[in-house]
Amino acid sequence: MTEAQIAAQLYECVNQSGNSAEKRRLLINIPRIVSALAQEIYSLRYQPERMTVFAVQDPKVREIFAPNFRDRLAQHWLVSLVNPQISRGWIDDCYSNRSGKGTHSAIARLQHFMRKPHNTYFCQMDIASYFPSIDRNTLLSLWQEQFARLDYPEHTLRQIESVAVKIILQNPIDPKPLFSGELSLLKKIPLHKSLFNNPTRKGLPIGSLSSQFFSNLYLNPLDQFVRHQLKISAYLRYVDDFIILGETPEKLLEQMQQINQFLMDRLQLQLHPHKTVLQKVTQGSNFLGYIVFPHHRYIRERTLRALKKRIYFFSGLLDPVRYPSHGMPTGGSWAKWLALHQLHPPLTVNPTLLLRMLGTINSYYGQLIHANSYHLRRTIYHELLGPLKRYLLPGDATYAKLRIKAVWLRPPP
Repeated sequence: MTEAQIAAQLYECVNQSGNSAEKRRLLINIPRIVSALAQEIYSLRYQPERMTVFAVQDPKVREIFAPNFRDRLAQHWLVSLVNPQISRGWIDDCYSNRSGKGTHSAIARLQHFMRKPHNTYFCQMDIASYFPSIDRNTLLSLWQEQFARLDYPEHTLRQIESVAVKIILQNPIDPKPLFSGELSLLKKIPLHKSLFNNPTRKGLPIGSLSSQFFSNLYLNPLDQFVRHQLKISAYLRYVDDFIILGETPEKLLEQMQQINQFLMDRLQLQLHPHKTVLQKVTQGSNFLGYIVFPHHRYIRERTLRALKKRIYFFSGLLDPVRYPSHGMPTGGSWAKWLALHQLHPPLTVNPTLLLRMLGTINSYYGQLIHANSYHLRRTIYHELLGPLKRYLLPGDATYAKLRIKAVWLRPPP
């Protein structure tokens, strides 16, 4: 592949990379960044730069290592070339980070399995500290096995291999990463879940496109083992959360033990000792944000509590006397926005504020509409919105989303 061809592909990656704050900040420098990166990839001299580390709470605290814009482009370039060919060998029931195989597709597939007459029980498993436990030497071996399947000219293969190996073997904490966000959140991360406490060459950083691809590649041997050696047809996986279904709990327990042994022997992983669930299909599975049954699904109580908490917070911004809060948020996008605009309750209602509130509420409604929740969505609007109800209306008769009353979107006279 020529340097010009690589640059053209990188520009396509730029177009597909969203509209992040870093991209906007670097907009004028993108031609220079692309040109330099294309030259490095072409000459096999690409080397990832240091990352930025921060913590998010969703609701568990997670340690995120984010590559800079240049390295995100390199990862996007790599994954766009290798994923279409390598993923052909993956089983259909691997649902994470694949086109057309998102959470709702995975839930629909689980319900399909649940409706089979002989699938009366399920065993749901989770890998202990998955991303921090990935062995990068093992990952490199698995990558080299799959790399042999790529169909590109020799010089293109050398460029792909050079970038992939550098990314796989990159130590996220060397050079020392930049720290960002709320530093107190980083201190809440358990030691066994932080890459700062990991052995050398252990752990894959959460927060990058290549990690999503390589995490699927790492667990592909597990998928093949379950499907082709254990002969379990009712199996699906989303990242490191996976389920098998069958007729008896004894058989599922035996298969679970075989899976755990395979994980330890082949991938240096093990099942989480407290997150294995073995029960009847009729009891429902807590899977990907929903309680899933054969013919219906409900939203998790935790998600509903989060929505109610957010609505109460918004109500407190508008009417702090009737809806006293426990203080302004110290982190997250709302804290940054309020601090940036130096806003304190009670806030003056304007279209910008309402649109931000509506976006948050409708993001929860976007989850609710995929569950059996019509009466819940209706109840939220009529009974829980508080002062927000003055400004919002149902988007349609099904309460699939909310909208702002037109009068509040008009500019002031």
